[in-house]
Amino acid sequence: MKTIFAGICFLAVLFNFNSQKRNFHKGKNIYTEIIGDSGYIRKGEALRLLSQAKYDPGTEWEGRDTLDLEARIYKFSDTIGKYYRMDNGKYIALLCDIIHPDRNMFTLLEINDKGEVLQAEPYYAGMHQCCWERHYEGLKKYPGGYFGTKSCGTGSGFCSSYLYLFKDFSPQGNGISTYIYSGWCIGGEISCHLTSDMEIKNDTVTMHYTMEHLKERRNGKYKTVFSEKFDVKYVEREQGWVALDSTKIQEFPD
Repeated sequence: MKTIFAGICFLAVLFNFNSQKRNFHKGKNIYTEIIGDSGYIRKGEALRLLSQAKYDPGTEWEGRDTLDLEARIYKFSDTIGKYYRMDNGKYIALLCDIIHPDRNMFTLLEINDKGEVLQAEPYYAGMHQCCWERHYEGLKKYPGGYFGTKSCGTGSGFCSSYLYLFKDFSPQGNGISTYIYSGWCIGGEISCHLTSDMEIKNDTVTMHYTMEHLKERRNGKYKTVFSEKFDVKYVEREQGWVALDSTKIQEFPD
């Protein structure tokens, strides 16, 4: 009886293991622990993908070009980037290039369902802490079948955000202005603030902007001394996104 019971337990364990194994490989994901059309990539997988990436950063750096400082500050459980499945069945992922920390850039990867890198392009984010919510969410999905990445402009008391939208894997092009803040833009006493809401219809992006001039009160809070709303339409050209009328954007005080 004991022998029969032990045999039944062994078969049950074996069946359960095989069932889990089949389910584990059922989904076509570059990161098999995550099921679905999108997910996050941790350090170990990021290093494997980045080691396959071949791209021209557009300039030459002196000094190190090896896996060192940037990679060391991350644990293997840390999230490095995010991926999405495209309509053609391939994946795109945006990763901080921790293998080449001296380049200070992100890399857009096209990946097949076997985890093989097919293409790689450098993507510049600027000082991404300025306009990103999290360092590993530089790639997001937008309405109309678009994916997008933001690059940030920074300076003393200044931050701006530009969104580049694309549907298929491509080099980085001109972005759409989504946000600007300047702490000292009119005589050093007024702060200027540009915010926006985005509307995508067919191949046209309409940005609904609000421009405000703010003056600091003695209590440290700000009051609005000027406010204006306006719309700007953007269309995609070979070099990226172009405003059909950029007059208002160019009027933003320096």
